[in-house]
Amino acid sequence: MNTKEKCLYLDVGYEEKYGDHSLVEEPLAAYGVTPMQLDTDLSIITEARKGVKTKMFWEFLKSIKSSKTEFEELLPSSIKTFSRKQILDEATGERILNIIRVFRAGEQLFGDIEKFKKWLQKYHPMLGDEPRSFLNTTTGCQVVIDEIRRAQHGIMA
Repeated sequence: MNTKEKCLYLDVGYEEKYGDHSLVEEPLAAYGVTPMQLDTDLSIITEARKGVKTKMFWEFLKSIKSSKTEFEELLPSSIKTFSRKQILDEATGERILNIIRVFRAGEQLFGDIEKFKKWLQKYHPMLGDEPRSFLNTTTGCQVVIDEIRRAQHGIMA
């Protein structure tokens, strides 16, 4: 791993250290999925078809300081079954990428992943439930993203 890759992997700002303004300084770059690649449904489908590595999801969980068991209810199979796979099937990969997209949008809105995780667990009157309960489906992820975007634009329930 070269210096540039190490900085991206450790989420150390390469730009701050070396002055390169063309690099993405977000943890998702460490997983080989840049934020721009997750901004549209089409890009998520394209990435899912290429094959999403299980390791990417584990690294994502580490980056947001969450455990595997915290996310088990959001996965289509048990952690044990999920852990046996190296590359996920298309539907599971799509779900994982959507979850990552939700967390990225939430971190942008709240400026802190811990604040966003707390928001996910609070009852939301517009949704009629906790936002986290929607993350087990692709449509549910989109509902949460829509709610985050409304908040970004100052539109509250």
